[in-house]
Amino acid sequence: MELTLNQLRKIIAGEYHGDTSLLKKTIKNISINSNAIKKNDLFIGIKGEKFNGDDFAKSAIKNGALAAVVSYDIKELENKIIVKNGREALGKIAQYWKAQSKLPLIAITGSNGKTTTKEMIGSILSFHIKSKLKVLMSQGNFNNDIGLPLSLLNIKKTQKYAVVEMGMNHKGEIKYLSKIANPDVAVVTNIGEAHIEFFGSKEGIAKAKSEIFSGLKDNGVAVINREDEFYSLLKSAARRKKIITFGLSSKSDVHVKKTIQGISHIKTPKGLVEVKVKLKGEHNLKNALAAIAASLALKIPLKTIKKGIESIKFVHGRLEIKKGLHGCILIDDTYNANPASMQAAIDVLANQDCEKILIIGDMGELGKKAIEYHKSIGAYINKNKISDVVGTGKLTKYVIDNCQGNAKWFEDKKTLIQYVKTKVKKNSCVLVKGSRFMKMEEVVDALT
Repeated sequence: MELTLNQLRKIIAGEYHGDTSLLKKTIKNISINSNAIKKNDLFIGIKGEKFNGDDFAKSAIKNGALAAVVSYDIKELENKIIVKNGREALGKIAQYWKAQSKLPLIAITGSNGKTTTKEMIGSILSFHIKSKLKVLMSQGNFNNDIGLPLSLLNIKKTQKYAVVEMGMNHKGEIKYLSKIANPDVAVVTNIGEAHIEFFGSKEGIAKAKSEIFSGLKDNGVAVINREDEFYSLLKSAARRKKIITFGLSSKSDVHVKKTIQGISHIKTPKGLVEVKVKLKGEHNLKNALAAIAASLALKIPLKTIKKGIESIKFVHGRLEIKKGLHGCILIDDTYNANPASMQAAIDVLANQDCEKILIIGDMGELGKKAIEYHKSIGAYINKNKISDVVGTGKLTKYVIDNCQGNAKWFEDKKTLIQYVKTKVKKNSCVLVKGSRFMKMEEVVDALT
């Protein structure tokens, strides 16, 4: 960060109260955590559901902050910039800082596959410029109106590319994030039921996801799943921007011609590339196609794309293979869950040549149809003939009740774990999945 306090004040249109001699000083870093403040940092107070960051402004100044951005006039607080909204102030600074960098930015949204696609693109770009450090990638769940701006504020002059995720819970969030990031390439992996509680329908989700194109540069490229049921809606939202499509069928610009012995022969507008996608599942093959399409939009050579895709291993908590109890295969897919990703995980387990055990927890944010969605997962399990199913969670009981074969439900994870330990053998393949709030990683930890 190489901006003076006065420059930042102007960017966020705030009213400064304090020592005016400090306005010429350079801000080293921006933080929303008063405990992480270092000397000459700028603190921004953010209001959350359970806390108000403004309450920690005095502590931030005491810890060395040059000034604090707050949303009201706090008496006895030295060196403060008063704004209407701390989140908006953070967004304005991030938007300005990103605009100064000029580096190409790829933004990714979708109901499933965002993180894996991001990791694949990041790997490709790292090979392209022969450095991981020169590619900025948003970390973990830094994909909302706080996380994304914080990610963009980490852009350094030495970096050549940025790859970020954009998540949402409500209409308008993606549009806001897209305007801040102003992407060169915008990717929509797919439209599923994730967060349907807040949108009422999949079409509502599709419209919200399509907002990613609102901030896309005039000469930017939209990357869209050609086989998604809302392809036409997404294409229309991209307006007159250049579009590269991906999918398994030949309708797509980037598609699979054939797969032989685990090697996919992928046709692209720049020719044929043979890639071995090490991540399991058809959905991960689609993620690879999205990554290839996005990389082609940046004019990355096919040889480099191949190296980047093939170097990807497992993303933590996403179909991550581990050695489990008694030497069994344990597949950790506990990062999150919705109906589409649950079905994809079941497909992966169904294709394993061993004794299969599925351990599941509730899927969250599914609204009025939550029970219906869980019942449908039971039917999908039956279709794939997975005989051993174990579950916990109020909604998961509907899955278990609709399962055939040996399906058991437990009120708590402790009892579930005790039961599973009696079932696991050397030739077992155990897959664990559930939404974030279920903390199904506790089951994985107990079985590794």
